[in-house]
Amino acid sequence: MTVTPAVLTNPPSGAGSEPFVPTGAYRGDLDEFDYVEEEWFASGEVDGHPYTTSVFVRRPRDKAHFSGTVIVEPVHAASAAPVWIYTSLYQLRSGHAWAAVCSQKSALDAFVKPSNEQRYASLDIWSDATPTEGSGFSALPRDPAQMQARMEHMRKVNQQSTPILAQVGAALASGVGPFSDLGVRHVILTGHSQTGGTVTDYILNGHDALRNEDGSPVYHGFFPSGAPSVKFGPCDVPIVQVLSDGDISNPHRPGREGRGYRRSDSDDAADRYRLYELAGVAHMGTRYPPYSDNAMWQNDPLGTAGNVPTDATMNSLPHDELFCMGMHHLVRWVNDGVSPPRADRIEAGPDGLFVKDECGNSRGGIRCPQMDVPRLKYISNPAVDDQGMPAFGVVGIEKPLPPETLKQLYRDHDDYVERFEHRLEELESQGWLLPADADEMRREAREATVP
Repeated sequence: MTVTPAVLTNPPSGAGSEPFVPTGAYRGDLDEFDYVEEEWFASGEVDGHPYTTSVFVRRPRDKAHFSGTVIVEPVHAASAAPVWIYTSLYQLRSGHAWAAVCSQKSALDAFVKPSNEQRYASLDIWSDATPTEGSGFSALPRDPAQMQARMEHMRKVNQQSTPILAQVGAALASGVGPFSDLGVRHVILTGHSQTGGTVTDYILNGHDALRNEDGSPVYHGFFPSGAPSVKFGPCDVPIVQVLSDGDISNPHRPGREGRGYRRSDSDDAADRYRLYELAGVAHMGTRYPPYSDNAMWQNDPLGTAGNVPTDATMNSLPHDELFCMGMHHLVRWVNDGVSPPRADRIEAGPDGLFVKDECGNSRGGIRCPQMDVPRLKYISNPAVDDQGMPAFGVVGIEKPLPPETLKQLYRDHDDYVERFEHRLEELESQGWLLPADADEMRREAREATVP
């Protein structure tokens, strides 16, 4: 089916001054990188049902600084934009533009419209599925089977998300609206956690079916992270799937049984695919404030933290930096045809659980120097169910290794620093960390206390 691009317009004048901004703290300063923020309305029709929704854009002010790449992210059903949170610094320093598309009715009705009733009075997305009380993302049940059923109901409520993303993506790629005269070359669809599922739905149900008039795809690459549910088949644009240790630590979780999403990497022109499993890393990054604050997770309004102990230190592995690495490889694959490196999967034992090394850290997968030259034991998900299996929890914690273990591992502090920096340089050269993200890790190692 040929996609008719959405119509992009400015919000009507006098409709309130404050636009809806997806929630979440992120790294990077818009003024430092000379970026501007804009909101646009996108209108179109899906199966005879008209819609109007919001598109929030961040882009370089000077078109000379624009890379030509637009990173599109659906607004999460909990109002956030997690891919922007995790990769904002990489996007800003690379000159990419970012567009948060409110393609989901659940997010539009629960967060966007209530934030400014006057400004958003004209916005609407149709659905024949009726949201029920407590059916939103903010009321997820703890039982995994019930949670899966709740997410399936949300998909029905958000049934127009895929065609809306296709129409808005086609409009953005055409260089109208916020990208008029900027020279858009590629548009990439990204999502994490609940919106990782949204991107998965688009790959499965929209990518082949909804095409530009010349038969070309609307999106030139996909970044579905944090929501493994299917094994992706051949696709004529690159897919880089990033999954954290905490996403996949339980091989019996409903919808993720046996890690059935796993498949071989491929460089075939009709099946370009990479799977990156991040060892030790939790579903959400907690290396930086405010997410590094234990108290935040004690007051978690969504109840997704997984019963973090009150005296625990939050997992400080470079979650965001590893996501930036994965995004960078996808962009290079799309823009320049540079194939990303291939990674091992996290090692699993006969029971399906991840194998741990002598320090209690996961073996295999994509590594970072903190895992390979450790001072800490990194737990990607502290929550367990009644059978002692990893339960649902979005954050991880860390524990110091005993002093006697550190003395066995390292002669002294200088030995630790030398080995850490050597491993960091190896990982940089292999493409597993970006050079721009390395200096902070070097400083951290030099300041660390090692007996």
